[in-house]
Amino acid sequence: MRLLWGLIWASSFFTLSLQKPRLLLFSPSVVHLGVPLSVGVQLQDVPRGQVVKGSVFLRNPSRNNVPCSPKVDFTLSSERDFALLSLQVPLKDAKSCGLHQLLRGPEVQLVAHSPWLKDSLSRTTNIQGINLLFSSRRGHLFLQTDQPIYNPGQRVRYRVFALDQKMRPSTDTITVMVENSHGLRVRKKEVYMPSSIFQDDFVIPDISEPGTWKISARFSDGLESNSSTQFEVKKYVLPNFEVKITPGKPYILTVPGHLDEMQLDIQARYIYGKPVQGVAYVRFGLLDEDGKKTFFRGLESQTKLVNGQSHISLSKAEFQDALEKLNMGITDLQGLRLYVAAAIIESPGGEMEEAELTSWYFVSSPFSLDLSKTKRHLVPGAPFLLQALVREMSGSPASGIPVKVSATVSSPGSVPEVQDIQQNTDGSGQVSIPIIIPQTISELQLSVSAGSPHPAIARLTVAAPPSGGPGFLSIERPDSRPPRVGDTLNLNLRAVGSGATFSHYYYMILSRGQIVFMNREPKRTLTSVSVFVDHHLAPSFYFVAFYYHGDHPVANSLRVDVQAGACEGKLELSVDGAKQYRNGESVKLHLETDSLALVALGALDTALYAAGSKSHKPLNMGKVFEAMNSYDLGCGPGGGDSALQVFQAAGLAFSDGDQWTLSRKRLSCPKEKTTRKKRNVNFQKAINEKLGQYASPTAKRCCQDGVTRLPMMRSCEQRAARVQQPDCREPFLSCCQFAESLRKKSRDKGQAGLQRALEILQEEDLIDEDDIPVRSFFPENWLWRVETVDRFQILTLWLPDSLTTWEIHGLSLSKTKGLCVATPVQLRVFREFHLHLRLPMSVRRFEQLELRPVLYNYLDKNLTVSVHVSPVEGLCLAGGGGLAQQVLVPAGSARPVAFSVVPTAAAAVSLKVVARGSFEFPVGDAVSKVLQIEKEGAIHREELVYELNPLDHRGRTLEIPGNSDPNMIPDGDFNSYVRVTASDPLDTLGSEGALSPGGVASLLRLPRGCGEQTMIYLAPTLAASRYLDKTEQWSTLPPETKDHAVDLIQKGYMRIQQFRKADGSYAAWLSRDSSTWLTAFVLKVLSLAQEQVGGSPEKLQETSNWLLSQQQADGSFQDPCPVLDRSMQGGLVGNDETVALTAFVTIALHHGLAVFQDEGAEPLKQRVEASISKANSFLGEKASAGLLGAHAAAITAYALTLTKAPVDLLGVAHNNLMAMAQETGDNLYWGSVTGSQSNAVSPTPAPRNPSDPMPQAPALWIETTAYALLHLLLHEGKAEMADQASAWLTRQGSFQGGFRSTQDTVIALDALSAYWIASHTTEERGLNVTLSSTGRNGFKSHALQLNNRQIRGLEEELQFSLGSKINVKVGGNSKGTLKVLRTYNVLDMKNTTCQDLQIEVTVKGHVEYTMEANEDYEDYEYDELPAKDDPDAPLQPVTPLQLFEGRRNRRRREAPKVVEEQESRVHYTVCIWRNGKVGLSGMAIADVTLLSGFHALRADLEKLTSLSDRYVSHFETEGPHVLLYFDSVPTSRECVGFEAVQEVPVGLVQPASATLYDYYNPERRCSVFYGAPSKSRLLATLCSAEVCQCAEGKCPRQRRALERGLQDEDGYRMKFACYYPRVEYGFQVKVLREDSRAAFRLFETKITQVLHFTKDVKAAANQMRNFLVRASCRLRLEPGKEYLIMGLDGATYDLEGHPQYLLDSNSWIEEMPSERLCRSTRQRAACAQLNDFLQEYGTQGCQV
Repeated sequence: MRLLWGLIWASSFFTLSLQKPRLLLFSPSVVHLGVPLSVGVQLQDVPRGQVVKGSVFLRNPSRNNVPCSPKVDFTLSSERDFALLSLQVPLKDAKSCGLHQLLRGPEVQLVAHSPWLKDSLSRTTNIQGINLLFSSRRGHLFLQTDQPIYNPGQRVRYRVFALDQKMRPSTDTITVMVENSHGLRVRKKEVYMPSSIFQDDFVIPDISEPGTWKISARFSDGLESNSSTQFEVKKYVLPNFEVKITPGKPYILTVPGHLDEMQLDIQARYIYGKPVQGVAYVRFGLLDEDGKKTFFRGLESQTKLVNGQSHISLSKAEFQDALEKLNMGITDLQGLRLYVAAAIIESPGGEMEEAELTSWYFVSSPFSLDLSKTKRHLVPGAPFLLQALVREMSGSPASGIPVKVSATVSSPGSVPEVQDIQQNTDGSGQVSIPIIIPQTISELQLSVSAGSPHPAIARLTVAAPPSGGPGFLSIERPDSRPPRVGDTLNLNLRAVGSGATFSHYYYMILSRGQIVFMNREPKRTLTSVSVFVDHHLAPSFYFVAFYYHGDHPVANSLRVDVQAGACEGKLELSVDGAKQYRNGESVKLHLETDSLALVALGALDTALYAAGSKSHKPLNMGKVFEAMNSYDLGCGPGGGDSALQVFQAAGLAFSDGDQWTLSRKRLSCPKEKTTRKKRNVNFQKAINEKLGQYASPTAKRCCQDGVTRLPMMRSCEQRAARVQQPDCREPFLSCCQFAESLRKKSRDKGQAGLQRALEILQEEDLIDEDDIPVRSFFPENWLWRVETVDRFQILTLWLPDSLTTWEIHGLSLSKTKGLCVATPVQLRVFREFHLHLRLPMSVRRFEQLELRPVLYNYLDKNLTVSVHVSPVEGLCLAGGGGLAQQVLVPAGSARPVAFSVVPTAAAAVSLKVVARGSFEFPVGDAVSKVLQIEKEGAIHREELVYELNPLDHRGRTLEIPGNSDPNMIPDGDFNSYVRVTASDPLDTLGSEGALSPGGVASLLRLPRGCGEQTMIYLAPTLAASRYLDKTEQWSTLPPETKDHAVDLIQKGYMRIQQFRKADGSYAAWLSRDSSTWLTAFVLKVLSLAQEQVGGSPEKLQETSNWLLSQQQADGSFQDPCPVLDRSMQGGLVGNDETVALTAFVTIALHHGLAVFQDEGAEPLKQRVEASISKANSFLGEKASAGLLGAHAAAITAYALTLTKAPVDLLGVAHNNLMAMAQETGDNLYWGSVTGSQSNAVSPTPAPRNPSDPMPQAPALWIETTAYALLHLLLHEGKAEMADQASAWLTRQGSFQGGFRSTQDTVIALDALSAYWIASHTTEERGLNVTLSSTGRNGFKSHALQLNNRQIRGLEEELQFSLGSKINVKVGGNSKGTLKVLRTYNVLDMKNTTCQDLQIEVTVKGHVEYTMEANEDYEDYEYDELPAKDDPDAPLQPVTPLQLFEGRRNRRRREAPKVVEEQESRVHYTVCIWRNGKVGLSGMAIADVTLLSGFHALRADLEKLTSLSDRYVSHFETEGPHVLLYFDSVPTSRECVGFEAVQEVPVGLVQPASATLYDYYNPERRCSVFYGAPSKSRLLATLCSAEVCQCAEGKCPRQRRALERGLQDEDGYRMKFACYYPRVEYGFQVKVLREDSRAAFRLFETKITQVLHFTKDVKAAANQMRNFLVRASCRLRLEPGKEYLIMGLDGATYDLEGHPQYLLDSNSWIEEMPSERLCRSTRQRAACAQLNDFLQEYGTQGCQV
């Protein structure tokens, strides 16, 4: 044996003497742009006294002569044989050395240069290098939003925190981008970061679909340094309480012969922490691996909540029965989940919230076993450490669980040895088990099990490294627990197997992608290394050690995870005081840091977490550590079969001149290949059985659509007839019929009541109302600000009025300690006694509203409280307001209390409800919310436009007549609004028009839901900006106008991206195929907006490419999916339509050429130019034929002129267009003119008097004239004809500045801005205007002195009484424009507008009220469907259990969502049709104003738009309005339906209006009124006697014939007529008939005797007069009877121009006695007195 060891020693000595010197080069395998790169250099085996000098640098392998970094020198010697250097690739060097131009893998070469390499090592060169992966990623960017979820239309506030690689603040420029839920970039901004914190906000478009949005940020010069955060967008209302479902065990065991009973708890708590009283409805189902749900029939349950909790048990027998119905067994459940859905209805207020449990897995073991920290390499002869992590199915660590290991060690030529070891997991669920490994091992097989009797099992096989190597290095950890920051980690190094002789171990520590430490340790029998774990090593690091044996390195590595702890610095948030606060109180927020830092704060309502997805969590230190660890270049737990593998796995690049690691190909580690076992579970029952019959996804979806029920009655055959795709129709019909046959069951229904007892409190017993703070401020978040904190600061915060739990977040940024995220502080804001109040969106005057505030008492004592509604002008309340109800609210419960309210004034009224306790129990609460009260009837708008031209003597005086619409409601107190300007450009395009604070949204009073409508947000603003830029007039507008303009353009860009498809095309609706016309429209506008929005040129190039694919062989363009059948594209269908579309696309492609700037896009650019030339040939051919209509001729001429087509084509197009021009006075326009013989030319209007208003032309004429003006400007510049066309266009503008519709507004503003740019002059001209009128408030006059360089600023003063005429005098030397807007409410709309279009709205339904929720309900199912559309079909009731069915396709709750059984529920049927002889220009919109207090069920509306049998293209809801978009209006009656629910009871509900109109020609419309169902509680009187009396205070009182108790000795009739109120008319009339008009009753009468008149000078016997009275008044005049009526003159007139009279409290109505009655002795004297009055008053009048 001694001889053997001697031989080994001699051999090693001989080997050592033969080892050659070498230079070792180490580096991280990735170099990041602008980030220091740590480089290790080391001398190996050099003679003593040797000194080596050299330098290291980085270079581009393809450009050897250009360095990519400065050189760094080094000097090494045999005594100091290693050094750790630092290199960096600055941005300027990266560009100069061409790293950004690398087309293949982005590699950079690390080079060591030293003459010693060539001189001493006999190499051919003096350099040694290694290739590294180059990445532009650097630093850290963290993002934060103020909420995790937003409603469409809501503002998003966000922050970006910028840090460098060392987690220190960075001030470099960053680029921020926003992506919508479709992954399309909608916003991009480049910003400088002086404070390292960037804050910004943006508004989510209100048309956004539900989904997840993303905000990402990167350093502008680092394309790969991308970081992002996500947030959810959907319609929601903050929940009042939160529901949680907690399973008894987080798993369900399904091993053979064993099935657990399923236990779960349901908990419902208000957001402020208190339990909810109510009832829970629970359903069960199965979730497969793809998330598909299958519900169990028969397992539904209903249970009452006790103290906010309910326990549910599902027995084994019940569950197995349900499985058998699905033809499934226990063994089929492995890998599936049990789905639980719960709906909670709270008893007092009837509000409902939902929750789902989707993580309850069926498993074979209650544990999971993770061996990822166990090395995949072993060292023969050294212990192998098995590291296992055991978790419970909930994901939490499983402590104290026995882990059994069976280790089979195989060695060549010997029997495998088995080692059985058992060890329990520690508190973190981990075990570390050493396994003895012989030196001769070939393979180690591990079988690991955790838990008993149903263990989790894992297996692992580790092969021995190749034999014959230079030996092995073992790294051993005495303590396997992960260290904390501040600990010292001890490691032992041991050489195994080779007997190698060396003097030192060398080791490195790598963390966050850098070598942070390099050292050596002398070799001993047991070499120990101590590593101090500081913040730079968190959250993990690699320890790499090596030595040389001969020419071969021997290495090993170990990954060490550092326990997640606090940040490097310190940020602590704390508050003083109790755990519970009251609203409105001040709170001291303590901010504590350990250095000067910026602290970013935010507070949000925790109800947002309940409203949104659980996946969107706020930024925390866990996410920060995860981002820091993302720079870790190592892969796996460490180790390797060779030294090169060890280095590479640790993220190191290595070279010793003879061998080197392979260059890295990607930043991420290669993923382990995992396979998922495919399952084919047999769900062959009911609907799932039916779905399973179809293989293709399309057929399955069609079947699912057929199964889904509609909110209206349709037979399956009727529905299937609407399905457009033939291959979809069969599965749709089959599945619809199948589902219909299943809906056949019902349950009993019951009711229960609620009692309450009272203890009478006197006023002197109550606390003072002034001592009760009023709650009116209810934000979703607040405290969004950044504070500078130097170690300690106290902020005084005032809590909002919400009763909830606020969560305050804080992030600090310090120059010395980096980023720190504080643990959030929660503030529970609560009142032991409080009230909750809901109001409808709006009500109308004299409707009756029932308020039902809910009182909550969380004290341990019963409370008797006094509740009242505070008096407010415009509301009728009990006792005039302040009259209280006393309510007993038992301890720990809630009670509703009802108040009847009648609004009498049209205004926004602040309604306050106050609850007061006694001095003995001084509790109280007050809530104030705004109630929007609207006038009766429907709004009607009327506009007039006058040209002001003092140079024409005929136009120096104007008389604007007063309005005399007989339909106007009689006491509306309406005004005319007058707008005067001397500068049409600044008026239309300036800060009062397209760039007004309301933005372009104010230009048009039209919805903006589809793709084309959305462009109204963008195109006019661009035209305005272009005009102001070219004429340099921004200075004439408010300073912030330009910023506002850029913001408007960016918002418009964000909106239109909602309609973009992946191929670059656009569609009118996301569900539609792409439209050529709309895609061209977007391309044109976005090309012009490129500078402002910073959009991607490549995206617009994709759009151009898609358009090219739509061009035909003859040069024309086709539209496979026209924008809702727009015949407006050509004015006529057929040939004109194709020509107009081709011209439109040609114009767009021409503008799109501006985005082809880069060389790579040149081939596509040439294709676009060729396409334009081809299209011009087609257009020229059609123009030469001379058969084009005016619109097609105008757009063709403009397209040819814009694209500079051949002169001969231009000439023909120009001549054709000018031949169609029409003149009116000095104006030029193009109307519905065609060159075809079959179409008549519309006549030229007769010359107009300058004092007459301008006739308002339809949208098509405006668009045609605008294209003609654009052509004229290019063809001949600003000449006479351009002047005349622009003058006509200018006078067609609306009061708001827009025109009729979207397209005409866009093109007209485009043309006018171009004209105004061409005609801009600095000459100043003046316009003097005097307006005067005599109205209700007497004589009123305004004198205006304007000039053409002036912004309007006086229009808010120019209001005149609607019925009064306005006299206008004009002077000066400048032209101007006067626009009049009249807005008023009308009584009736029938037969006034419905010429071509027809709409009918009917409402049916009933009212169900239940005071308790623990009832049985009928199922929400179909009976047999009628064979045809039947609006009279009976409605089926809805049950809470069926709410699951109706919401299956929705992730969360309705906005707002309430229980139908506790509210009025009605069914709307909307029917539309048109005159068969009349065509439409395309899309039609039905605007239905809902009855007061109602909102439509969103789920019903979604079904109308989302299923295969689509009935409506799109819907929108805006306040009380529901907008339904139809592709077209059929010639036969077509109906759609939906349900609506009323949140707050309203009585005497007035009729509401509905309008159907042609979107592209809004003047073509039909408007109607509709009312509530007859015999409905909606028409019942809800008010108490006193409130009713108040509401009727303005009603007239009818005096019966010869009313007893009145003696005419006092002359009471004469006093009424002559003293108070002193009437203005007196008639004796005979009533002919009664008619209903909206919220009024109209009595048509014939005058039998005129007693007195003031305004009604034509009054005479036998003439007809109308009298109006509110429908809410009890007055009824009987037809055939005669009455004496006296009162005040009316403000409205009938169709004959005669005054109409409103009967109110200032009216005298007395029934005339019959001759028979007057002959009676008893009434003879009274009749004589009446006759004397009639004689005296009729002949002499009032003698005063």
